[in-house]
Amino acid sequence: MDVGHDVLLVPAQYPTIGDAVRALQRPSTIMVSSGVYAEDVVLVDVPDVVISTTHFGRRGVVLVGDAAESVVRAENTSVYLSGIEIRSNGRARAISATRTKMALQECVLAGNRVRGDDDLLEGAGMWCVDSAVRIQKSMLIGNSIEAPKGEARGGALHCTDCKVEIAGCTLQANTLHAGAGAKGAGVYLARSRLRLWRSRVTDNALFAASGEGAGVYCEDSAAQLGGSVITGNSAHSGVGAGLYVRGATGEVAVHGNTVVRQNYPDDQLFQQ
Repeated sequence: MDVGHDVLLVPAQYPTIGDAVRALQRPSTIMVSSGVYAEDVVLVDVPDVVISTTHFGRRGVVLVGDAAESVVRAENTSVYLSGIEIRSNGRARAISATRTKMALQECVLAGNRVRGDDDLLEGAGMWCVDSAVRIQKSMLIGNSIEAPKGEARGGALHCTDCKVEIAGCTLQANTLHAGAGAKGAGVYLARSRLRLWRSRVTDNALFAASGEGAGVYCEDSAAQLGGSVITGNSAHSGVGAGLYVRGATGEVAVHGNTVVRQNYPDDQLFQQ
């Protein structure tokens, strides 16, 4: 049975993206005109939705958020973002996803930050749990976590119990500052499956008492790394600066067409 599909226009029909989301009745596409949108977007138990710029193939929609911990929060749904930039100017996390299918195409997550005095802070660019995540032709740049009294994990991307695909992307200059340990300034994986293809993970950094995997951190996870460059990442007072693998080391494959080099103080470390 054909359930149909709606197209909602922002701001022509709805003044904000949030207003359009609240109007969803069935799978829909929200077309957003270029501009800066100072709002948080909550997608909880909503029909499958595409949120796209009206300028196909070009960006121009910038979400800066308002007051929430995450500019975009998705739970129990399916969300496809196309041509969207999320820049909270250091105020909040860009995206959180729980039990969700989340896809990004031609998006930018830049200048987002998580900070506080909690024992553990996670995911400044994306924080994902029990979700399927696909990121294509996108940039996750300059996201940071500041945890002066605790641990920090996942500067650009934090995934637990997820299936993750990253293709044609750049994860660059993401940082973790922590009073205790820091793991995965670029990518942090726990009990997840990753396919990283034709991507660059560069110039990410850990600043902490101890650090592991400034570029990519895998714990009890499976990963295929192909056609990619992992370089220029640094783990001050740490190890496995380019790639750190803990547990299930036989499930992580670095293909010959992937470059892992010029990371400080070392390139990769596998530990059972």
